[in-house]
Amino acid sequence: MKTYGFGIIGCGIISKWHLTAIENLENAKLVGVYDKALDRSEAFAKENNCLAFATLEDMLASTDIDVICICTPSGLHADAAVAAANAGKHIVVEKPMAITRQQLADIVEAVERNGVQLTSICQRRLSKATQKIKKAIDDGVFGRLLVGDVYMKYYRSPEYYASAGWRGTWAMDGGGVLMNQGIHGIDLLQYFMGPVKSVSAICRTMDRDIEVEDTAVATVEYANGAVGIIEGTTCMNPGKPCRIEVCGTKGSFVLTEDTITQWCIDGKEMPLEDEEEDCDRNSAHDPTAFNADLHTAQFADLLKALDANTKPAIDVYEGKRPVDVILSIYESSASGKTVTID
Repeated sequence: MKTYGFGIIGCGIISKWHLTAIENLENAKLVGVYDKALDRSEAFAKENNCLAFATLEDMLASTDIDVICICTPSGLHADAAVAAANAGKHIVVEKPMAITRQQLADIVEAVERNGVQLTSICQRRLSKATQKIKKAIDDGVFGRLLVGDVYMKYYRSPEYYASAGWRGTWAMDGGGVLMNQGIHGIDLLQYFMGPVKSVSAICRTMDRDIEVEDTAVATVEYANGAVGIIEGTTCMNPGKPCRIEVCGTKGSFVLTEDTITQWCIDGKEMPLEDEEEDCDRNSAHDPTAFNADLHTAQFADLLKALDANTKPAIDVYEGKRPVDVILSIYESSASGKTVTID
């Protein structure tokens, strides 16, 4: 079994989850890190016994590195991903994969042209609860899907946004509650319901002193004819866990964070299995309140795909899907019109 060398770009908060995922895998090793603040990368490297690269070019030139993890602010993801692909490196990029349609197109083109693989962090797809639901949907347990909603009512304090200059900006965050906090819920919703056909939305900055939306509501039409609602805010105090509700002609379910809290077939409540949870998640108040188990699972899936010369489960095209939905919601809110997603 080949051991893959990893490099991490960006030594901020989320890099710790990538470090843990790498450490959890026998066939992965952290070679080095790069951060534009050299003192931060040197401190990270000293603590974790790896190299601190002085420049991104030095990191990408390293023959010991096979995979690059991108843990920078969202607005910098695309440049790093394109550079990594051009250097022949495989890529793990934090959510969102990119924040504009042009950036998405640039990443897809670079990945395709260079023959590398990219996985965009949508780790909640890999939880036991999500996989159980997805199999049930594919097996027709719930019948034809009719309605799919996601409710993401979080609390992020003014201090949270003030803690980093890039938070809450269009240039670096790419959006607010939907692009930052809500992208996981939106990704799961379309994973269950199938592609989104059109959206009609209202996005507002209601209470936080930020450029982007702190509150958004969208009505959704899916390609299969189902309908639904996407609702998000960072002003709910106290915040509530993310909740996905789906109903079909034969049954329905509710997923609260990564736990199935309701499962009904033909109008009858079914007993819920006492399954061990994959992650300890409570992100309603704290964006760091989850462990690295699902990150580890996604890293493992990428390395398995590289060994088999196949695509990872959450590849560059899957990483693009939730961002397309969010950008269409923003477009709808700005124009006051329903936006069809191609």
